[in-house]
Formats: sequence, C-alpha cells, structure tokens
Amino acid sequence: MAAKKLGKIGNTKVDGSFISDGFSKWKAGTEKFRKHEKSECHKEAVERLVTLPATTRDVGEMLSAGHA
Repeated sequence: MAAKKLGKIGNTKVDGSFISDGFSKWKAGTEKFRKHEKSECHKEAVERLVTLPATTRDVGEMLSAGHA
C-alpha cells in the first residue's frame, strides 16, 4: 500500500481487508463489517473523525487568511 509507505495514512492500526487488500466475500459481508467495527483500525479512524474538526481549521478560511 503506497499511501501507508509514504506516510499519507496516519492510522497506526491499518486493516488490510478494507484499505489495501480489498473485499470480495460478500456473502460474509455483514459479519466482516461487524468484525471491522470492533477493530482497532476502525476505532482509531472514528476517533480521528470526531477530534479532527476540533483541532483543524477550515481549508477555505486558511486560504482566505493566507491570501489576505
């Protein structure tokens, strides 16, 4: 996975099934999604989603401020 090697994915607990390897066993999809929801990879991603807006500024605002 090139993005992980280049440091573009900051998640420290990468789950290959949903990020790099792909998923093809759709009959077991519900079970796999439930398992993934409990994984450290998913928990870390959700935590980042919740905390990111509080720690970053809007890109448009940053560009406008830089332009001014």
